[in-house]
Amino acid sequence: MASISTVNGANFDNNGISAMPQNQYFSKSASFGKKDKKIVTPEEYRHDEIVGKNPVTRFLVNAEKTANIPLVHFPRGLGGAPDYTFYEFLQTAKFPFYVGGPILAALFYAGIKFDAFKSAKPAKKVAKHMALGVGFYYLGTMLAKSLVNTTLKLSRGIDLNQPYRKIIPTSTNQTGFFQKDIEYHNVMESIDFTRWDLLYENGENTQQINKNYNKLAKKYGLKDSNPNDADSTLKPLIRKTIAMGKAWQYALTACFVTLGIGMANQKAWESDNFGGFRNQFDELVRNKNLPDKQRLKNLWKLTEDYAVKPFGKSFMEFWHGQNKVTSIAGKATILTTAAALVLSNLLILTKTSARNFNTERTTGNKPQEVNKK
Repeated sequence: MASISTVNGANFDNNGISAMPQNQYFSKSASFGKKDKKIVTPEEYRHDEIVGKNPVTRFLVNAEKTANIPLVHFPRGLGGAPDYTFYEFLQTAKFPFYVGGPILAALFYAGIKFDAFKSAKPAKKVAKHMALGVGFYYLGTMLAKSLVNTTLKLSRGIDLNQPYRKIIPTSTNQTGFFQKDIEYHNVMESIDFTRWDLLYENGENTQQINKNYNKLAKKYGLKDSNPNDADSTLKPLIRKTIAMGKAWQYALTACFVTLGIGMANQKAWESDNFGGFRNQFDELVRNKNLPDKQRLKNLWKLTEDYAVKPFGKSFMEFWHGQNKVTSIAGKATILTTAAALVLSNLLILTKTSARNFNTERTTGNKPQEVNKK
């Protein structure tokens, strides 16, 4: 049996594993290995909680998640942190996705021979198209996921991107030099890792506790359901919604990425007037005497001339094509993307509606089947 010893007010067994209560956590300012280490229980570290309900907070959460990839997860993985989690592995795997495209475009541009004027100009043109293709790739990915998520939020009240703060207790955080206090997950990350408990409210009776589930029940068409059973009745349908939503996000990504890359290779982006863009942008940034109203007007004009108009023109060029083959390819890509978007929304709305399916209560850890009427 392991013996318990006390060091600076903290309990440890003979293996060096913390024997502290599970509701106690080290503060983020704590320094591992120092004698002045203290155990604190601030409110924000007592339990997991949903965050990012407003756009500003969500943006900050997403920015922190992205910054943690190279600053926290990579060092911990390379340093062999013994509690390196599967979540961190998945986050680290995103690093090539973020840096791969820009590096590819940059390397191509770096190969331009500026002393060979005849070859430099067409090489710059190709490099510009590649850079735009990378940008449209990321834009297409975000757009596809956003469109599906918007449909789910409006029709079913389900937000696949709703983050929550997961608290990492010191009892499982034997990280040594690389400290990790919190992780940001999504409430409906997957069917297997849905945080159903975070959707419950504090209350004195079942209806108060099921407040969020009762709201979702109306979205799903369960208007006459028993409020006390709303959670167990809805879970099979929510699981189906998560599965369809995730799958269609990736399916639509392929369509929007193809569309974006096709548009990036059109002549609308080959204007040599980007020197004018630099001059106007410098004027916008450096001229401190420019009134705010005029600054906003100039910013919109800059965006319109060098982004909005070329974007619309490239869409039309992609539709018409340079010849018969490219015209067919452009029209097929645009129409396929539009059809896939309509089909995804139609299937999601149809197959996740409680009006079209018999729902059964979920018992135990195994979800019950949702059968068509």
